[in-house]
Amino acid sequence: MNDSLDRWIQRVTLAALLALTATLLTVGVALYAPDSAAGTARSSTDHP
Repeated sequence: MNDSLDRWIQRVTLAALLALTATLLTVGVALYAPDSAAGTARSSTDHP
């Protein structure tokens, strides 16, 4: 393959990995934030 095609593939791959990372971080924060608030309330009631 030529160099320009290799660079294009690398850029597309990097963009896809960054998008995946951002998506996973967003989903993780969205799922963790409500659970952490509820988890503190649950833990105080679970251990009287």
